[in-house]
Amino acid sequence: YKRQRELGHLGIPRPETASAENFEEAREKSKDIGFPVVVKPLRGFGGVRIRVARNAQELKQAFRDVALYDNRVLIQEHVSGTPASASLISSTNKAVVLTLNEQLLGMHEVGQREPFGYCGNVVPLSVAAAIGDACKSVVEKVVMHFGLVGSNGVDLVITEEGVPYVMEVNPRFQGTLECVERVLRTNVVRAHVEACVQGILPTIARKTSSFCVRLVLFAPQPSIVPNLSILEEVRDIPLPGVIIEEGEPVCSIVVEGKSRSSSLRRAKKLTKSIFKLLQPI
Repeated sequence: YKRQRELGHLGIPRPETASAENFEEAREKSKDIGFPVVVKPLRGFGGVRIRVARNAQELKQAFRDVALYDNRVLIQEHVSGTPASASLISSTNKAVVLTLNEQLLGMHEVGQREPFGYCGNVVPLSVAAAIGDACKSVVEKVVMHFGLVGSNGVDLVITEEGVPYVMEVNPRFQGTLECVERVLRTNVVRAHVEACVQGILPTIARKTSSFCVRLVLFAPQPSIVPNLSILEEVRDIPLPGVIIEEGEPVCSIVVEGKSRSSSLRRAKKLTKSIFKLLQPI
C-alpha cells in the first residue's frame, strides 16, 4: 500500500489504492476511486481472495469474502489488460530485465477456483517491441527507486493502450525462475549471487528462440497422489500416497517449445493426464 503511494509520487502508472477496515469505509473509498474496484486482502499471496465489485451491492459481498481472510482490506482501481511480470537482476546502481513474462491467472482447467489465482507463466511475454521497452523502463525505475539488489520481480497489467501499470513489487526469486533459465540458457541463481556480491550484471540476448510454460495444478477434489516422478516435465512433486485437499496445489508442469501455443497446448494435455492419475477419496 505504501509502495503504491510512492510509485504515484514517481509518476509511474499504478492503480489508485486505499485501505478500509469496515464496509462503510470501503463503500466511501470505492465511490472516490470509481467502480469497478478490486477488493483484496492487505496481506495476500498468489491472487487468493481477490474480488471485483462493479457496484455497491457486489462490493458488500466482496468485502465480506475478503474480510474473512484479513480484517483490513485494500480497495483498488480495476485496471483491465494483460497480466504480466518482469524478472530482473539488479546491482546497487543498475537493473537489467531478464525477461518479460505472461502471467496465467484463474485457469479452471488446472483446478484453480480463485478468479485471480496464480496458475503459472509463459516466458517470454509476446508483446510489441515498443510496449516491451515501456515495461522495461518502468520496472527498472521501480527496482532502482526501492534499492533492490539481486533477483527481483515486478507484476504488471498492460492495458489495451499498451500502458504498463505496476501492481506488485516482489523482492525475491520468482516462480518464473526455471522458465527464465531455460529460455535464456543462463543460471539465475548465479547471476543473483554475482549481482549481490560483486555488482556484476549478466548480458542478456535481445531475442530468444523458445518459449517455456509453467502451470501449477490444483486438486479438483480431495485426492491421493500417485508417483508423479515418472513424468519428466513434472516439478514440485509430493510424496506418493499423500492426500491433497480440494483446491490445494498438486504439482507444477514445466514445458518448453518453439511457440507459445504449442508449449501451452502440451502443458494442458499433460495436465489432463495427471488429473486422470489422481485417486479421488
